[in-house]
Amino acid sequence: MVDPNDLPEHMRACPIEVAVGYIGKKWAVNIVRDLFVGKKRFSQFLHSNPDLSTKMLSTRLKELEKEGFITKKVVSTNPIYIEYTLTTKGRALNGILLELSMFSFRYCPSEVYRRPPITLERDIALMKQVLKVGSK
Repeated sequence: MVDPNDLPEHMRACPIEVAVGYIGKKWAVNIVRDLFVGKKRFSQFLHSNPDLSTKMLSTRLKELEKEGFITKKVVSTNPIYIEYTLTTKGRALNGILLELSMFSFRYCPSEVYRRPPITLERDIALMKQVLKVGSK
């Protein structure tokens, strides 16, 4: 990170540190990733993240909503049916998540893959499709 003393006078904080402060919280990026792949419900987030507790999920969803990354919509009240969606701000994370994915593909392959990939390009294309990079 940039030393606060080295920032231009008009800046309050390092922009990298600010961004990581939002998405670097435990489970936050997992939830955003799940939203990109089409998950919308509390139970779906829990299912795709088995070590995530209901209390932590509830906390992160509230934080992401308060910070403007997601919206919460009550679809039905009886029974209660709630869906979460990415906002424009949340969808803007697609490029960052793609770059993180590409870093892992290239520099941490043994942690990403069970066996050597057939083509790295195909996996990157899949991530671009999931994250809707390059689409309007």
